[in-house]
Amino acid sequence: MKTRIGIVGAGNVGATCAHISLMKNLGDIYLLDIAADMAKGKAIDLNQSKFLFGSDAAVDGGDDYSKLIDSDIIVITAGLARKPGMTRDDLLFKNFDIIKDVSLKIKQSKRTPIVIVVSNPLDIMAYTVYRITGFPRNRVLGMAGVLDTYRFYHNIQNRLNTPYKYMDSMILGSHGDTMVPLISQTKIAGKFIEKMLPAEEINALADRARNGGAEIVSLLKTGSAYYAPAASVVRMMESILTGRKGTLPCSVYTEGDYGYKDIFLGLPVQLGPNGLAKVVNIKLSEAEKKALDMSAASIAEQIAKIKDRI
Repeated sequence: MKTRIGIVGAGNVGATCAHISLMKNLGDIYLLDIAADMAKGKAIDLNQSKFLFGSDAAVDGGDDYSKLIDSDIIVITAGLARKPGMTRDDLLFKNFDIIKDVSLKIKQSKRTPIVIVVSNPLDIMAYTVYRITGFPRNRVLGMAGVLDTYRFYHNIQNRLNTPYKYMDSMILGSHGDTMVPLISQTKIAGKFIEKMLPAEEINALADRARNGGAEIVSLLKTGSAYYAPAASVVRMMESILTGRKGTLPCSVYTEGDYGYKDIFLGLPVQLGPNGLAKVVNIKLSEAEKKALDMSAASIAEQIAKIKDRI
């Protein structure tokens, strides 16, 4: 039986996620949107593209949650995108209501799907989904750290002309201004980056990754990034559906991990067929742990604003 992938939101991120999943033949896809005809139209277009990739997957589209909730994986991309000058936190209350409604509908599933949350502010929206659905911790994940790490890789590659396979790094914490690049763990072809570049230059590369989403928003003018976010979702799905190995930074519900509780926070994890397989312990520098504490505190502050609405 084919894997079933449901995607909530047929906008740029959702449709691109569907397209990459189709290329990789990960499973049949249902693309859901309140604009049902748009979702149907994109589904037809996607189906007509699959022959190039030799894919046997099928894409359907519409606004029928009964076709979505029995998916094996549900990706939530619904919500408002940032506009120039708008921070991720500005989206908090506007997107909370949208994600709460989606979560109540997904809760009706009899299969307890694995849910990957992409909507911003990411960590707070993942917490919302977790609390409202009541799904087990391992089956609600937030996509953020993979994207932020890819942005860091892009900056490193531009500076050092390094092939992707020789880069090793990770960004933890929130998907926002307090994200934490693990400089102490960043290696290029086995060499620590701190031995290759001066600290101020490394920090500049990390800061550009931290502000990578805002940089794209400022250039696009009428939208936000979608190619890299969609690719990052698919990377997570590959670990879940195909067993592709590797430690990934994902936002997960904390139960004492790294000293944090009752928040969603980007941590190094391994994924498997049941979603979260385990949180991986990585030695952080003193500065990195302090920065992660600040990131966790920032997320907890935002979660407190929506707790009485759940």
